[in-house]
Amino acid sequence: MEKEQFFKNERKAFIWVNVGCILLFAALMLWKYSPALQALHAPCSIHEILHLYCPGCGGTRAVYEFLNFHWIRSFCTHPLVLFIAVILVEYYIGAIVTLVRNDGKRYYYLRVWFCYAALGIVILNTILRNVLLVYFHYDYIGDLLPYWMQSL
Repeated sequence: MEKEQFFKNERKAFIWVNVGCILLFAALMLWKYSPALQALHAPCSIHEILHLYCPGCGGTRAVYEFLNFHWIRSFCTHPLVLFIAVILVEYYIGAIVTLVRNDGKRYYYLRVWFCYAALGIVILNTILRNVLLVYFHYDYIGDLLPYWMQSL
């Protein structure tokens, strides 16, 4: 009975993750192919006032590049998007193996270090991007370089 409950819970979790991913994918496709929705965005306070990149700057562009299969550009714009995609692929492979093998073992684990790695990626990306912008005048995204070039 315990094995049946385990697989019932695994199937339910797998279905909910799939529903969430499908809804997210539908929203991203709607955004990607709707210029009116792309025009709607709130300005970033850190970007506008301090003329620096915030931890989330480049995330939307990274998703857009990822959906267009430009994975290197996506990684350079914001590496967290590619990291999350790899974690999702690992989850799907493990969940499918768990459901197919039906032996009572789980073949995927959501590990705590995933959260620490994601936080580290965001912090390092923010620091590196702003140091490159301010001190070396290198701006991969290209939004803030004119401000820093005129302040010389």
